[in-house]
Amino acid sequence: MKLHMKKLLPAFLIALVSGFMLFIYEPLSMFATNVDDFWFDIYIMMKPNFLFFGLYVMGLFAFLSAIYCINKYFNENLHIYKGTILLAFITLLVLYIHGNFFISNLPKMDGTEIDWNSYTKENVISCVIVGGVSLTAIGTMYKFKYDKVIKVYCFIVFAILFMLSTSLVSTLTKDNVWNRKELIAVSTYNNINRASKNQNFFILLVDAVDSEKFNEVLEKSENSDMLNDFSYYPDTMSVYRFTRDTIPFLFSDGTLNKNENDFNTYYNDSFNNSKLINELEAKDYSISIYDSEFKWNSGNVSKINNVKTIDNSVNKKQYLKEIAKYDLFKYLPYPLKRFSHIEKMDYNNCRVVSGTDFFSWDDKEFYSIVKSNEIEKIDENNFSFIHLEGAHVPFNYDGQLNELKEGGTYDDKVSATITVINEYLNRLKKSNVYDNSAIIIMADHGYDYKNGHGRQNPILYIKGIDEHHEDMITSDKPVSFTDFNEIYADLLNGKKSEDLLPNIDYERKRIFLWYEYLNEDHMVEYEQTGHAWDESTLVPTGKEYNR
Repeated sequence: MKLHMKKLLPAFLIALVSGFMLFIYEPLSMFATNVDDFWFDIYIMMKPNFLFFGLYVMGLFAFLSAIYCINKYFNENLHIYKGTILLAFITLLVLYIHGNFFISNLPKMDGTEIDWNSYTKENVISCVIVGGVSLTAIGTMYKFKYDKVIKVYCFIVFAILFMLSTSLVSTLTKDNVWNRKELIAVSTYNNINRASKNQNFFILLVDAVDSEKFNEVLEKSENSDMLNDFSYYPDTMSVYRFTRDTIPFLFSDGTLNKNENDFNTYYNDSFNNSKLINELEAKDYSISIYDSEFKWNSGNVSKINNVKTIDNSVNKKQYLKEIAKYDLFKYLPYPLKRFSHIEKMDYNNCRVVSGTDFFSWDDKEFYSIVKSNEIEKIDENNFSFIHLEGAHVPFNYDGQLNELKEGGTYDDKVSATITVINEYLNRLKKSNVYDNSAIIIMADHGYDYKNGHGRQNPILYIKGIDEHHEDMITSDKPVSFTDFNEIYADLLNGKKSEDLLPNIDYERKRIFLWYEYLNEDHMVEYEQTGHAWDESTLVPTGKEYNR
């Protein structure tokens, strides 16, 4: 019996360490370094992770044990079993090297379609790694006795476990990793087809729409007159490059996130202290916020009609699918990474709530809802904030919202966005609630379609209640997202769009906080000393905000 256990020890170690790497170390490390991107906390995620880890270890060890038993029965020399252990060791070492030391140039998972053919250098290095590990392992096995070599292999496997464990413990020491999320709130489609007979305030935020490009495509569109009753503010500066910080800032009391606290604290404080929400409540507005990345987990979320609190249940099948996609993406050699079928992670799909129709930001889905449903009119005032995909990657729709498998462009997605906005406005008009509505059509940030930078100049179109023009008004006011609380208040008090921000300083300097995607803990402050679209007049102030 002891002899069998000794022979099977390498199989158990390989199963244990590979399972730990894929189902404990990697998911927990990813969570710890991106806590703010997940709806669940570490206590919720650990349960399925340890379940998958246990099932994986038992499954792989049982498989290797079965090979051992069958091979032992037919051949005492165990050549097949030994070859299988060698292959398993090579695989573990190749995965470990790729997932921990060859990750500096991994593609961004922001929804952009990944062109794997552009990673020629990485493919070559990856093949060298696989070949080098394989030749070394096989050569060593041929040159020395199996029992001696396998001891060395077991030591290497132990070393991998030690290094992963040490790294994980260090990663998990961050305070915010262990914060509990007692209340988890999600945005649903509830009331999406509702508007007031009395007074409405709609904010339609379409993601990643650059002001200059949108206006250019709109002028050529058959829907070029859809915003004639609006004022267009081409010189509009966002404050952040990405959605994560922009959404809570738009609802905040004007407090910027400068990395003083963890992001979830900032997000909740922004909504809890929101001037807009307080003013809407004071004016007896029914409030709905449609955002698929909704993160407000305070008790105050009960003020929002379409938001539902959920328990901590996780769809284990979908959760395993998301983990598997990421593991394959990160750990496979480059020539095989494409088979991970990954463009972005979507752990929102892992939520479990019976009878809840979660809101999706998908342009086509929203377009279908708007096109096929009539508006239900209510007596109380109504506010809706709707965050749509807009022109965000992937560029998967054309101007008629036909799905494009490949070859789509930013202009195509902008055209699709125009079609969605036009249908949305037409439905308001057909239902006779357009005139009694203040409407903001905006983006959270622009898009770097020119030179890989940019993103500071999003669209902004505004219409007040009972506002009509023969043609769209273009205003030269230098607007900043820091102006929105004043804009909200004036629109709610009946001001027309051309009368907003009357005391604006045309020589003002507007703040812009720059950071890289997935590196939000390092922000660099700039001032815009010229027009919003002009990057040459973006001047660093010398201030940085790190956390």
